[in-house]
Amino acid sequence: MSNFINIFGIHASHSILKSRPEDVIKVYFDRGSKNQRVSELIDISRSLGLSIDFVETKLIDRMVGDEIHQGVCLTTRPKKLLPIEYFSDHFSELSSNFLMLVLDQIQDPHNLGACLRTALAFSVDAVLLTRDRSAGLTSIVSKVACGADQQLAIYDATNLSRAISLLKEQGIWFYGADQKATNAISDVKVDRPTAIVMGSEGKGLRRLTLEAMDELVVIPISNSIESLNVSVATGICLHSLRVRK
Repeated sequence: MSNFINIFGIHASHSILKSRPEDVIKVYFDRGSKNQRVSELIDISRSLGLSIDFVETKLIDRMVGDEIHQGVCLTTRPKKLLPIEYFSDHFSELSSNFLMLVLDQIQDPHNLGACLRTALAFSVDAVLLTRDRSAGLTSIVSKVACGADQQLAIYDATNLSRAISLLKEQGIWFYGADQKATNAISDVKVDRPTAIVMGSEGKGLRRLTLEAMDELVVIPISNSIESLNVSVATGICLHSLRVRK
């Protein structure tokens, strides 16, 4: 991973200024911006004593590519993911309301960002990402997530099956979202620490991941469409699990 990334957009920038100001190297503002929310970010950056540059829009355009930056870009150190081996140190006792989201090889940064934003919206306690073949916490992920990635407890693991075994020892029950399952997610009654596992775009859950699940669930949909986008499916599953807690 690079020693720094460019985070852009008002929500994502505000989240980092609030949660990790010590990791911000420099803040760039569009000198022509008249957006009140950008003005608020300028005041926050100044109060934190950060290095600030007021630049032309074209410079920020070059820094973020084709993405919409809303007149602000932060050069910052990347957020460090937590090794799953440290999970029990952070969550020594799990309540029946504990909910984890596991994302198995989500490669599209827009999908990953949307999943993380939804996770924060439904008060997910922890997120687990696979280290390989995952988009990772890129600048695009943070922009789409509106800074949710900075507020969530996010772990990663090289071997997902081994990580699931470790988490099961903590008393977590694992549901895997799979199109071939017969049990509907809407019928699940949650009364214990729970994890919902979502598979990659197109392929879904891998064989070893499927075998590690305690139960498989499906989102019933019309026969006129084959599947849902993973971020949409994640939102449906999290809503269904949360409203029954």
